[in-house]
Amino acid sequence: MTTSSTDKPNFLYYLHSFRGFAIINIVAIHAIGFSAYMGKSDFNTTVSIGNEILFHNSTIYFALISGLLYTAILKKKGYPQFFMSKFKYVVLPYVFFTLLYTVFDNKVYDFFVYQTSFINYLKDLPRNFIYGKAIFVLWYIPVLLFLYLVTPLLDYILQIKKWGHWLIAIIIAIPLLVRREEVMELYDGDFLSFHNMIYFTGAYAAGMYFADNLERRIMWIRKNKIILLFLAIVSTALLVYVTLQKIDRIGVFSIQSSLYYVQKIIISLLVLLFFNSLGEKQPKWLHPIAKDAFSIYFLHILFIGVFLGWVGHVTLFLPIIQYNAVIGGVFILVASIALSMLVTGLFRKLFGKYSRMIIGA
Repeated sequence: MTTSSTDKPNFLYYLHSFRGFAIINIVAIHAIGFSAYMGKSDFNTTVSIGNEILFHNSTIYFALISGLLYTAILKKKGYPQFFMSKFKYVVLPYVFFTLLYTVFDNKVYDFFVYQTSFINYLKDLPRNFIYGKAIFVLWYIPVLLFLYLVTPLLDYILQIKKWGHWLIAIIIAIPLLVRREEVMELYDGDFLSFHNMIYFTGAYAAGMYFADNLERRIMWIRKNKIILLFLAIVSTALLVYVTLQKIDRIGVFSIQSSLYYVQKIIISLLVLLFFNSLGEKQPKWLHPIAKDAFSIYFLHILFIGVFLGWVGHVTLFLPIIQYNAVIGGVFILVASIALSMLVTGLFRKLFGKYSRMIIGA
């Protein structure tokens, strides 16, 4: 997720484009979601549902591309360099942003309410480091670190000739039976979600499996693209139905969680095929976004919080009030990405190559 692709062969540039696609989807769910929350009409409820169905669980894209990049690029460098790079470019930025965001009290259900004392700041730091609770987007980093830790095991399984691929297929399918715990559930207590670790291990393993023979897998997707497109449409339609009907839990299982997993994995394959078909003609505007994807992940929520109140108040005075969720959401999406990239550029100017160890890009 953090490895630069600018020095890789052209045939891997489509992976870089996919990373840009992934971060745009992740920012979109937050930008449009919070903008819709500010809305004052029934239309915003429709926008919220559409936003969830299109963009919820887009973190699956990040997990998949992380596994894909490991097998395609990082594996040949060996485990010592792999883990050292993750320490420098994932753990250290995580520490920096945890220190930064802990100045805000995450136990208050509002944006950026400062801690009442330095003592409270120090008390919250350990739990925020361990559980990714300094601000809600950081929940994924402990999960990502778990994925890195199990990488050697998954890689070993993948190399077993007789039955390795069958076991990987089972690991990829397990999330169909495991309910992903949502962010607000994680905030109700101090715990590392084993469910989420297993859930995203499936997508990570899918990326590793896919990259084990890139060209062959791409050919398979191209051959079956109509079926995959049909399944993407069906899974999305089912998500619309179960969401509107408020159907989800059956015992310990979650229908919605399983459908989101299927939908996002299939969309991943189709989007990868699309970018692969472009060859060297990848969207130029997507390249810098992909390059800064990890820092955008850390920073975008800061700018969403800054713009949210302003956008909400402005759109309330306009005759387009019923559309403010869309208009405000798109504005916040573009602005938060642009400002995150601006801050990233400033850090590069100030700290050079060391900026990756501070903000991840």
